[in-house]
This record gives sequence, C-alpha cells and structure tokens, in this order.
Amino acid sequence: MLKLDYAVASDRGLVRSNNEDSAYAGPYLLALADGMGGHAAGEIASQLMINHLRALDTYPGDNDMLALLGMVADEANAALAEGIREDATRDGMGTTLTAFMFNGRELGMCHVGDSRAYLLRDDKLTQLTVDDTFVQSLVAEGKLDPEDVSTHPQRSLILKAYTGHPVQPTLQNIPVLAGDRLLLCSDGLSDPVTHSTIEETLRTGTPQDATRRLVELALRSGGPDNVTVVIADIVEVDGDDPSVVGTAPVTAGALNGEQPDDARPDTAASRAAAISRQPKSIEPVPEIAQPPEKTSRKLPVLVVALVVLIGLVAAGWWGYTRIQATYFITTSADDTITVEQGVDYRIFGFDLHEPYKVACIDRNGQLTLVDNCTTDPPFTLDDLPENLRGSIQDLPSGSYDDVQAQMQRLAQQALPACVSTQEGGFRDRPGVNCREVS
Repeated sequence: MLKLDYAVASDRGLVRSNNEDSAYAGPYLLALADGMGGHAAGEIASQLMINHLRALDTYPGDNDMLALLGMVADEANAALAEGIREDATRDGMGTTLTAFMFNGRELGMCHVGDSRAYLLRDDKLTQLTVDDTFVQSLVAEGKLDPEDVSTHPQRSLILKAYTGHPVQPTLQNIPVLAGDRLLLCSDGLSDPVTHSTIEETLRTGTPQDATRRLVELALRSGGPDNVTVVIADIVEVDGDDPSVVGTAPVTAGALNGEQPDDARPDTAASRAAAISRQPKSIEPVPEIAQPPEKTSRKLPVLVVALVVLIGLVAAGWWGYTRIQATYFITTSADDTITVEQGVDYRIFGFDLHEPYKVACIDRNGQLTLVDNCTTDPPFTLDDLPENLRGSIQDLPSGSYDDVQAQMQRLAQQALPACVSTQEGGFRDRPGVNCREVS
C-alpha cells in the first residue's frame, strides 16, 4: 500500500512584513495557497481557501477526487466573494491554489495561479503545473524563452486566481509510484531558486530536511517574497487498507499566525531586513494636570453625537473617494472590452461603478481608450486568443494607470489582423487565428 510521508515549512521572507501563504499536509490532502491583496486580505484569502479544503483530508475511496477538489475550491471562492461584499477594503484580495488529494494509488490535482507542483522521479524533477501568468502565455506562444521567465518585468502578472469571480482550475489525475517525491511551493521559492538547484536539493534527505534546506536557499537568494514549501514522499507500507493511516496533519504560514523568525542565514539581505524591522522606541509624553471644570449632563451626549456624525461623514467621504479612484476591466453586452470606474458591487440594487472608457484597437494593434470608438474598431473578446478570453474577469482592480497597463498587455496579446482576399473573403479564420478589422 502507498502512503504519504510529508513535511511543510514557511517563512515570510526578508522583505515582506507578513506571511500571506498558507499550507496544509495530511494523509490524503496536500494544499498550498499564496494570498494577495494587501491590508491582511491576502492572509485571509489563503487561510479561507485552505480551511475549506482541509475537510477533504479523508480517504476518498472511489469518489471522483477532481470533482471534490473543484467543488470545495468553488465553495471557498464563493466565500471570498461574500467576504469582499461585506468589507469593501478587501476588494482585490485573492489567492492561488495548488492542491492534491490522494487515494493510495494516484493523485488528483487542482491548480490555479503561479504556485507550483513538481514531481521528482528517478532523480529527475518535472514540473506538474503550468503557471497561469502572462509570461507563461508568451512562452506557450513561442514569444519568450523559458529561461527568461524569471527575469521578465511582468513575471508577476497572474491571469487566473481565486478572487471571488468564477474561474476554471486545471484538474488532472497523476499516477504515482513508490519512491516518488512531490513538491508544492509558492513563487517565493521558484522565482529566486533555479530549477537545477531545487532538483539537487530534493534528491537527498527526509521531507523535513528538504523543506528546511529549500526555505534556507530562498532566504540566501534574498528572500524577496513569502516562501512556503510542502514535500511529500510516496512510500510503500505494509497492509492493504488505505483508509487506515495514522499520521497527523501539519500546517504552515498564515494558518499558524504570526511566528517568530527562525535562525536565518547570515547574509547581507537578512541583516538589512533585521535592522529595518527593529521597533522604534517612543518616549511617553508626560500628562499635564488640568484644572477641574464644571460639566453638564448634556455635554457627553452632544460630544458622542458629534463624534458619531463626524465618523459617518468621514466614512462616507472615504468610501466615495476610494470608489472614484478605483477602476477595473470588464466586458459590455456585445463583448467589447471596457474600463469601469468604481468597484464591482451592487448595494440596494445600485451599481457602485459606471462605464468610463471603451477600448479600441487599430489594424496595427495600437490601443486607445476613448468614450466611443469612431475611427478604430472596438477591442472585443474575439480579438484575443481563446485561452486569454476568460482571464478578463480575473484581472484585479486598481488605479487608472494600473488598468491602462493591463489593457496594453492585452493589446499586445491580440490576434493579428485578418488578411482579405480579392474575392472579399478571409484567408484566415476570424476569431480563431486573426481579428476582423473594418
């Protein structure tokens, strides 16, 4: 019978002030989520996702592991959407997910985002997941060398994540053999540490030893991000009942709350990080005795009422200014790609956003954002490769500059203009490998 021998490790890194990764390893479930969104929202998103998934850490029997993973991840995504509706400050939060269920024979995988899973078999490391990122789409189209991914300026642009909007994960069954070693990691490991170094490190030691060494390697490489590692060995054990496994689950990252820094490598980056985190001491200001004043019973009530009124006005003004400064990309009823001003919510039947600009694209792929497309045709979903059309709704909201940059990246990915023939037809297939240009 096959079982999992596993370990997890996580560190906030040498740059970040908090850890937004969450990881879980148990007898039948391995899962890692890398949160995003700031203001602690990333921590909340990754914790919420893993806390939903941990219910799957039970022997699945003959149940469809892919269906179970997809269903529970969708439930967690719906909970994310509800949390965002209840607290507008969490708008933009989301999380990646790389998770595996194990039935004693094979693994069921659910993957969204840029966290990764690898399989070490016969000392050769193979990446099981494909990054849902802009740079990976360039690699797939032959426009970028895989060796240049780690240094590309847009390597962090994620095309798919769980953000409360519908998203289609990658679901796949993976056969395993005794002696295989599985690695799940956040991009805090895969970005600064090379594939060959990860492979060499995984070849020796127990899962506990390997997780510790990989985290240390990420820190020695500058620790630019949270780094989280899950390692599981596929081992042969006596017995033939896969439902009888006694190993306790372990967690790491945001699931464990704020943890003290472990012993870290003595590098320039770690010393600089330690200095920057030293708390500043502030001398207490001595209190000045005030002469007693006559008070009225009505005065406290008036003060409280005034404070409440000021608070309501300030909250309303803050909400209004935030909405006015927030933009996001969506599509209109005719699939034209547009920019909306505000946040993607409805309150009492009223939208908290309104159309702001329409995207137009010319024959040469030049993008303009205008009130109405008059000289150039509108930029529509059909102008994008089919694999990118679903990514529009997953793009995060942000400032107008952020949204303009997202639009420019989409325009760079647009299909080439169709070439018409003398008979008036198209040599290419519009909406498949080219776009129609009037």
